[in-house]
Amino acid sequence: MNVMNPFRGEFELKIRNKKYKGVFNMNALRLTLKAEGIELDKFDEYLGADPLTALPTIAYFSVISECLRTDKELKMKKEAFIAEFFEVPGALEAVTEAITVAMNAAAGEEEGND
Repeated sequence: MNVMNPFRGEFELKIRNKKYKGVFNMNALRLTLKAEGIELDKFDEYLGADPLTALPTIAYFSVISECLRTDKELKMKKEAFIAEFFEVPGALEAVTEAITVAMNAAAGEEEGND
């Protein structure tokens, strides 16, 4: 029995000369949905409707989730993080890839359970 949750995509961003690890997992998704007031079944719609807001927001909560898990603290407010996010070369691509990896892994796990 595999107890590891395959829903996981990782990325790293260098912001203000500091490296931040982000992990898009179930907790990051939960934090994003809760903060943005989105139902799970509307996540794809949220992502597609305004990716320039959704992607950095997901990145922010992915970093927050990893900080919580590792007992660290992100000393940056969400809007400051988002402003800095857009200054990081490749940030949009890195977060998009992490989301894709997590979603594909989860879809593969679901297919394997049929």
